[in-house]
Amino acid sequence: MLVIYRSVTITEGKKHDVTVGRMLNFPKGSMVAIDIAYNDYAWYKQLTDRDIFFVTRLKNNAKYRIIDRRSVLKNKGLTCDQTIEFTGPQLSKKWPVQLRRVGYRDAETGKHYVFLTNKFKLAVKTIADIYKARWHVELFFK
Repeated sequence: MLVIYRSVTITEGKKHDVTVGRMLNFPKGSMVAIDIAYNDYAWYKQLTDRDIFFVTRLKNNAKYRIIDRRSVLKNKGLTCDQTIEFTGPQLSKKWPVQLRRVGYRDAETGKHYVFLTNKFKLAVKTIADIYKARWHVELFFK
């Protein structure tokens, strides 16, 4: 069963989105799509500990090692589906668990995206679509 929970919080422009996000009480099992600009691994761990799932983009400078690789349908724009763990000295302490790294090339723009999630039981394309759906929020406010 898929339950969509939408929440809107409007604040003055000076308040950072991740600050508001940390205050929200998402129901267990929620899926939160988070912009790369608001990257907060400690918060991601809190979400995971509360059985809340997230999809975000992986920063280019993240240091990690690949634990496992799964096959993907390249003709669907999928480029990778991997289990990773962080290796950087600070991040490996904040996030001592494995995550999923998903690569996707958007057919419309040709841009390549790499997503990070704690949800292992969704199709790779679904992970990409969840993040792509959050782009519509950005377009709404432009």
